[in-house]
This record gives sequence, C-alpha cells and structure tokens, in this order.
Amino acid sequence: MQELINSLGKDGLKYAYTLIQTFALYLTIAIIAILLIAFIVIKLKAPSKLAFFKNLTIGITIGYAVTLSAIVVFLMVARMHLKAELDANYFLLLGFFALLICYALSALATSFINKKAFKVVNYVGLGLSVAYCVVLAICLPTAGEEYKPLSISGMYIFSAILVLVIALLAIFMGKDKGVATQSKTLAYAGVCISLSFALSFIKFFTVGANGGSVTFASMLPLMVFSYCFGAKKGLFAGVIYGLLQFLQSPQLYQGMQVLLDYPIAFGAIGLAGVFKNFNIKNDFIKFALGALVAVSLRYVAHVLSGYYVFSSWAWEGYGPLAYSLVYNLFCFVDLAVLLVPAFVMFSSKSFTNQLKTINPQQQN
Repeated sequence: MQELINSLGKDGLKYAYTLIQTFALYLTIAIIAILLIAFIVIKLKAPSKLAFFKNLTIGITIGYAVTLSAIVVFLMVARMHLKAELDANYFLLLGFFALLICYALSALATSFINKKAFKVVNYVGLGLSVAYCVVLAICLPTAGEEYKPLSISGMYIFSAILVLVIALLAIFMGKDKGVATQSKTLAYAGVCISLSFALSFIKFFTVGANGGSVTFASMLPLMVFSYCFGAKKGLFAGVIYGLLQFLQSPQLYQGMQVLLDYPIAFGAIGLAGVFKNFNIKNDFIKFALGALVAVSLRYVAHVLSGYYVFSSWAWEGYGPLAYSLVYNLFCFVDLAVLLVPAFVMFSSKSFTNQLKTINPQQQN
C-alpha cells in the first residue's frame, strides 16, 4: 500500500481525489433518480412493499456514504502524509475529535444505566470539551506572520459573542418535546452526519484557495436531523460534522481560526430546527427560516476568520472586511442549492409524516 501511495505521489493522489469527486456527483444524481423512480413504481403497484423499500434505501444510502467517505478520506490523509502535514498540531485537533466521540459513547452507555450517571458524564464531557477548545485556541501556533490576527482581543471578543448567540438559540429555541430514545437519536445523528459528510465531497465548484465550496446539498441531512430532533441535539451533531470537515480538508493557520471555521461554523448549521415549535403551519417555511438563521451564523463565523486571520489574502481594491464579507457569500449560494430539494421533500406529506413518526412529540 505504501508503495502504491509513493508511486502516485502528491499530484497523483490529488488527481484521484478530484476524479472521484466528479464521478461521485453524477453517481449520486443517478442513485437518487433510480430510487425516486423505484419509490413511485412501488407506491403505485405494490404499496405493501414500501416498508421493505424504505429499509433497503436506508441501507444503500448508508453504505454509499460510508464507502465514498472512506475512499476520499484515505486519499486526503495519504496526500497529507506525503506533504508532511500530519504534524503535532493535526493530532492535537484529532485528539479533540476523539474526546467528543468518547463523550458521545459514554453518554449513550450511561443513558441506559442511570440518569444521574448520564448527567454527570454529560457535564464532565461538556466541561472537558470547552477546556480543550481553550487549549486549542491558545496552543496552536500561527502558521506565519501574514496570518497573525489583526486584533487578538477583537477576534476573541467577537468569537465569544458568536458562541454565546449560538448557545442561547440552542437553549431557548432548541427545546425538543420528542420521545425518541437516546440510542435512536444517536443512530439518526450518525446517519445524517455520514450523509452530509459524503455529500460534501460532491462539489459544484470551489470558491478559492482559502476553502469554501458549493456542494450537492451537503448540509441538508444535518439540517433535517436538527429539525426532527431539535436544535440542541443538532448543535452537537454539527460540531462533530465540523471536525470531520477538518479531517477532510484541514485549513490550519491559527488556533481560533480553526475553531471558527470548523466546530463553530458547522455547529451553527445544527440550529436549523430553531423554528420547529413555532406556530407556523407550513413545515417548509419553518425549515427554511431555521436554515437561514443557521447559515447566517455560519457566515458570520467564516467572516470573522477571514477578516482577522486571512486579511493578507484580500483582493486588490478590497479591505480585509470587504474581502471576507464578499468571499464567504458562497454560504448563501450553498443554502439556495439545498432549499430546492428541501422544498420538494417538505412538500410531501409522506415525508413530513415520516419525520413525526421518527421522533413523536410528547402530548401535554
């Protein structure tokens, strides 16, 4: 295997990665079209087989997402190995990911045993995660003089305000009255995170060298999870997804920049369910409003990172703030793309009814 990686080299691995992305775009469209046609035929000709078809579709989707993700991550990590980018800083961030995984698994295990133990694990895990974030922000070195923040105090103050806004929205607008079990919630979280991660490899275009791309509705599964299970749980799923995004394509220039561009930005995506409990009859409108809030907060996170850390990348004739504001508008293009399939999905009564059965609401 090592000989194969060495023979391909950095350029060969990059070419393979790009080729798989392009192929995956068309393959995904074909799979969706085939499953949609099969669903229509089964619904009209053999409705009794719909339950089997649903389980089959879930299996195909998970298998495809995991396989595609594994292949692309392998190519990316192999290329990073050849470029000598797998340094101590990378593994420090990988440790943060491992901590969150242990936190989730411990919370799941104790939720079956004892509620008090679950609360203890939850608070300890949350405290350790926050402490680790502080360590990352302080200990990760700046990549070079050109990436030193324009104002360290300003970056930390505005980042803290953004985190506070996200936390308050999750606390006060993210309540979920559903009765789904912890295991069921985590299972669906895993599926939706995997789907979003797989779809993130399928890109219509990349904005520039500083990252950012418009994808094949990659945020949609994560947003649907938030809408179904509430913004609190969506926030946690978004943070996990953000760390996976870092593993996929790490942009590591400064500690706070990493937190802004990954766990904070994508954690905000998990707030898409904030309007779920509002007295609005149309489900799509509630979803779209939540998605707009989530993407707007992601946009702010990227703007802060771009302004404070990537000011040296500003285009000619643009100041750092104007550059960051314009550059990161790709977030809203990505939103516009995902709202198209979201409209189709939420216009279907069978889809919205299915969401209600996944996490039934507790009756007062």
